[in-house]
Amino acid sequence: MQKFQLYLFDFDGTLFNTLETSKYVFRKAYQFLGIPLNEDEVLQFTREPIPVSYKRMGAPIEKYDAFMAQIEKYLNTTQESIDLTDIYDDTYDTIIDLRMDEADLGIVTSNNVPHVRDILRKFDMQKDFFTVLVGNREAPNPKPSPEPILKALEMINYKGDKKDVCYVGDSLNDCLAAINAGVVPILLDRDDEYKDAPYTRIHSLSELL
Repeated sequence: MQKFQLYLFDFDGTLFNTLETSKYVFRKAYQFLGIPLNEDEVLQFTREPIPVSYKRMGAPIEKYDAFMAQIEKYLNTTQESIDLTDIYDDTYDTIIDLRMDEADLGIVTSNNVPHVRDILRKFDMQKDFFTVLVGNREAPNPKPSPEPILKALEMINYKGDKKDVCYVGDSLNDCLAAINAGVVPILLDRDDEYKDAPYTRIHSLSELL
């Protein structure tokens, strides 16, 4: 695997298993709107921008801001959102090894940074592991927009060649965002779902080493 100067990572489904947390948070937010939620749909929710899934669910446009307030409420102020999140077996060791190789690391996510920091603390991942954290407040336009990745590069004043930057994520939108931003996409396909995807594909984070 090519070595990169800067490794940017998606958060949900890439570094951390947040599926149960997503089920909890989305269920509560849609209950607020009076919309029953089929939990089997939550995996798709995690792989597309929230406005897309919100529209697909037929939720009222005028209540979108209130819906997002519910998302943040249950994500940022409840212990359940932290307790239900788990770390993948390959995450910690891969991050440590990349740092030992003197690579810079960052997280670029559609989640929000306060919650990301809570999870990093839960798993004793020191704040200096990651040079930059970008969430939906820092870059409101969601992936596949290049904005979140470009914001990360801006925040660390990256002046190098974008060919030395990769973005690792578990969805096609992650890869499209990387391409749109001019960096190298790496698709983490843990369950072998994307056999025909035209991107560099790995099945474990350890393959980055």
